[in-house]
Amino acid sequence: MHRRVLFASCHGYIDPSNGAATATRDLLALLAARGHDCRVLSTGVFDVHREVRLGEMLARLGIDAREAEAALERGGTARVSDFSVDGVRVTLVPTSSSRIERSPDPTESTVFQDLFDQVLRRFRPDVVWTYGGHPANLRVMRVARDRGVPVVFHVHNLNYSRVETFADAGVVIVPTRFAQAHYADRLGLETEAIPLPIRPERVIADDLDPRFVTFVNPTEEKGMLVFATIARVLAARRPEIPMLVVEGRGTVADLARASPGIVDLGNVHVMAGVRDPRTFYRVSRALVVPSLVENAGLVAREAMANGIPVLASDRGGLPESLGDAGDVLPLPDRCRPGSGETPSAAEIEPWVGVIERLWDDPAFEEGRRSLAREASLEFHPDRILGRYEAILDRLRATGPRAT
Repeated sequence: MHRRVLFASCHGYIDPSNGAATATRDLLALLAARGHDCRVLSTGVFDVHREVRLGEMLARLGIDAREAEAALERGGTARVSDFSVDGVRVTLVPTSSSRIERSPDPTESTVFQDLFDQVLRRFRPDVVWTYGGHPANLRVMRVARDRGVPVVFHVHNLNYSRVETFADAGVVIVPTRFAQAHYADRLGLETEAIPLPIRPERVIADDLDPRFVTFVNPTEEKGMLVFATIARVLAARRPEIPMLVVEGRGTVADLARASPGIVDLGNVHVMAGVRDPRTFYRVSRALVVPSLVENAGLVAREAMANGIPVLASDRGGLPESLGDAGDVLPLPDRCRPGSGETPSAAEIEPWVGVIERLWDDPAFEEGRRSLAREASLEFHPDRILGRYEAILDRLRATGPRAT
């Protein structure tokens, strides 16, 4: 049975630098393609470090939005941007800042809440989907619950510290069994573990030209100091193996500040943030994911769908994501978020050894490519979406969770 799904969050739905936003867009697009009526109310908040105006982001993404003045029930109007993308109708509320620590401010939150009240009444969703612990999001869940609309809270990181955040959610979904155990131990929270589906048309590249060892989103948490050591060792030992840094929330400037001289190595190349991830998957021969902390590792799963061998750290949900398809490798325990610790050449030798073998042993490389493709089928929409739809049906039948 087709359902009406409303995603409402003050975290920006179109944010290209945020894995949670990317996963949400994929999920709603896939549900819409199966006939569900999916709509979005969100804002101009993004994860990129610098301030970005909503209009600038829309233009960067090639989205032709209609600007409108939405009438508010409390009186007056608010400017919004309306458009449809991948079969999903989207309304975005501009904010004075693109940073979540500053926006939405109290005035903007009031506007967001007013518009949410209206769309809840007019669209009459069967379920409200959300994530994020901002007070505006907590009110979204409370209002939906009070009006008899069940709420799904989709957790995309390991950072939530208060069980009260989830008080009005009918179901809490996490993408890995690791996250499920993490929140059961940390908060006593009951969750359902459902993998994030891979949308093939967004991530699978053609016209392959695999050349680089690729590292995406140079931030401390994603392991940029680990990558820097790998790059330095290979520059000295195997300079013919090229490394590609793809900017995301983190930039090459962040990497250069953390590891001076790294971008001057002859084997390190840079790709600015791109709208289409197939741009870098197309040229990737291997992907390194040396994250210091990780929930699921969406980029690893996307690379596997392209048959790209993945080298990932043994942190968080990455071993679960790779299964037997890639190489799960250790990091020094002292390398933790906020530590600023750089591993030594000896400590990352297992990483370098696998990369060298991929370059030197065609049979090993082809075996890793085949395993990656096969394992990625576990995340194909045909295997995953039914589990999400079952939750929609169950919530519609039972209504909000009792407290």
